[in-house]
Amino acid sequence: MSEGQRDGNTMIAIEAVNVCKSFPGVKALDNVSLSVKKGEIHAIVGENGAGKSTLMKILGGLYDMDSGKLLVNGRECEIKSISDSIKAGISVIYQELNLMPSLTVAENIYVSNLPGKIGSVNYRELNHRVKDLIESLEIKLDVTPSSPVDLLSVSERQIVEILKALSHNSEIIIMDEPTAALNSQEVDMLYSIIRKLKADGKTILYISHRLREIFDISDSVTILRDGRFVDARPVSELDENTLVSLMVGRDVSSLYTYEAGELGKTIMEVKKFGKEGVFSDVSFSLKQGEIVGVSGLMGCGREEIVKSIYGLGRHDSGSLFLHGKEVNIRRPLDSIKNKVGLVTEDRKDSGIFALMTVRENITINILRALSKFRIISNKLEDEQLAYYTKTMNMKYASETQRIMFLSGGNQQKFVLARALAAECEVLIMIEPTRGIDVGAKAEIYTLLSSLASKGLAILVVSSELPEIMSICHRTLVVFQGKITGNISHEDMDENLIMRCATGNDTFYSKGVRM
Repeated sequence: MSEGQRDGNTMIAIEAVNVCKSFPGVKALDNVSLSVKKGEIHAIVGENGAGKSTLMKILGGLYDMDSGKLLVNGRECEIKSISDSIKAGISVIYQELNLMPSLTVAENIYVSNLPGKIGSVNYRELNHRVKDLIESLEIKLDVTPSSPVDLLSVSERQIVEILKALSHNSEIIIMDEPTAALNSQEVDMLYSIIRKLKADGKTILYISHRLREIFDISDSVTILRDGRFVDARPVSELDENTLVSLMVGRDVSSLYTYEAGELGKTIMEVKKFGKEGVFSDVSFSLKQGEIVGVSGLMGCGREEIVKSIYGLGRHDSGSLFLHGKEVNIRRPLDSIKNKVGLVTEDRKDSGIFALMTVRENITINILRALSKFRIISNKLEDEQLAYYTKTMNMKYASETQRIMFLSGGNQQKFVLARALAAECEVLIMIEPTRGIDVGAKAEIYTLLSSLASKGLAILVVSSELPEIMSICHRTLVVFQGKITGNISHEDMDENLIMRCATGNDTFYSKGVRM
């Protein structure tokens, strides 16, 4: 029996044996083994820092492993580069999509293998190839081979990445958090693509922090924790509680932490906010101690509304009141001065300062308060860092460690700590738990509940309805730039929210003030 046939007559598509990988001060993978059957959808799960992405980057040729071996279809292979990975039949679709926005769909897909003679491209042949690829997925796609990538939605770019993987004739496709930026309808479309790939005999390695997806789409799952292999089982043998316990090594019995609590006075009022072509007549209020959700399908204008409140975008009409006084916020600095904080949805590109230290990432908005005669006090900076480290259970090697080397969950805590360090009274969070693991999610939810109980007013924009329904006192629903629902916690229902989000219904709970 060959090494590729270790499970009866089932061919093993890809196998990692005792893989080790270390970075300065961190052992990312410690004798990790993985075995994936040909033609299955195999999930890889674990908390941030468990080693999932490191292992995928080794398989994709971005990292060299320190020791261990890799086998593809039973044959040991050496993967030292992206080219080696592609030659071995492996393509990786990373969470941060790797497309060139100035090129067309077709050019992105075949950028390393453009048809034509030296110095010229046969665009007729190129576009024909792409049309064949799109037809092979059996989906309706509202883009053409000549569409510029920078005009595509996130979900359309995700599909272009899949087409790029298929253009290499890869038999093994690795997807790292493919639904992180997708709404429920787009997730369904991605599911159908993945199932089609499986039916065509492709092997899918699937990384996701959304537990529902693991049970919806996967055949089997491998669990990693702290860089070590924990378990591997068919998904049919697991339930959500068991999977969570294996991932975090502890009981997370109450992931969501809704508390009714006593609400204080109205702290913020938005009146008739509008921006031509984006949103209109948006009015709502926010009380001390209240967590208000903002839900709606992608492209509905929800992010644009809250960013205009913070000063990241401009509104054409309407007024903003804080503590009953009208304020004019034209830029983020105005928000910070008025004690309004923001945690962005894209912590990598617009949240963290990647090359700065963890200490600098917390204090950058309050340097004037920590300075005397324009000299920053390291002691005061260290005090801020120590306080939030203890309060928010943040993990890092030292105060001078660059934040880019932290896990996603810890980076998210630092972005949140920066807003809190500026003593914000209103906190806006966009996709607060995107791309972080279930353990870090539980900590973020507990922290938000604690902050609300101390009087902080929190506005949460989220694509995850279970998140909205479980931690928010009420939710605003946005459809085509207008609020179609203001639903109290008692009235929240997934179907009701979706009806409002698709324009099929409007609903305003009794006693709930806009």
